[in-house]
Amino acid sequence: MRGFLGHFAIRVGARRLADAAYCLESLGLSGAASVAAGQARLVGGLQHPLVTGDDRVAADALHRLAPTYERLLTELSSRTV
Repeated sequence: MRGFLGHFAIRVGARRLADAAYCLESLGLSGAASVAAGQARLVGGLQHPLVTGDDRVAADALHRLAPTYERLLTELSSRTV
């Protein structure tokens, strides 16, 4: 599982979040785009700790990532397109 996450799923997840940030920005949802771009960076940053087995760094990154989903929801809920 660690190999799958580190070599595939993290890269795909980071890319999809970057794509979401681009789409949100193109819709004029700059706040939500900023949150998604930050999420992409956090998820992308998980690859090295997962591949090298640094569980503490990976856990810290996940703890920083978790509250961003509430911020994204808040940003999306505050605006209508």
